[in-house]
Amino acid sequence: MNDLIIEAQLSKTEVFERVENFLSKKGFKVSSKDESRPWGGFFVLEESQIKNFKSEFFDEVALSDGQLNQKLSPKFLLVAPGARLSWQYHFRRAELWKLIAGETAISRSQSDEQGPVEKMIKGKVVSLKKGERHRLIGTNNWGVVAEIWMHSNPENPSDEDDIVRLQDDYSRK
Repeated sequence: MNDLIIEAQLSKTEVFERVENFLSKKGFKVSSKDESRPWGGFFVLEESQIKNFKSEFFDEVALSDGQLNQKLSPKFLLVAPGARLSWQYHFRRAELWKLIAGETAISRSQSDEQGPVEKMIKGKVVSLKKGERHRLIGTNNWGVVAEIWMHSNPENPSDEDDIVRLQDDYSRK
């Protein structure tokens, strides 16, 4: 599926460079990137490339032409070893995740109480429902996760502000 190799000893800058080169070789255009997150960061890809992104990383997921014509916000999340995203949920989106390279774990629950930590399996799709509590967790290596947002209301799509943080290692609200 891919040729992205990430080693634990790489610096954040090196990991971002590798992922950006990987995306470029695959023909994807980055619309924005954020390297400032305390847990790592992310790349947002051009929305016009969603069909190629879905074909490359989520081919086993059935999406209708109507869904593919809506905003799906294709992204790559980069999680540093030992770092954790917020224990969080969203009001306006469900999410699809797939581990592409490296290692990560996930915790999820239907309640505010954090669920058990489970290692993510490379190539296996994780489907998070709107409102489902979740946390992406870095383990012993950097983790690279492809993500699609499934907006619950296409007229009012989700954004980075649609995060309800229940717990955050970095004291973010």
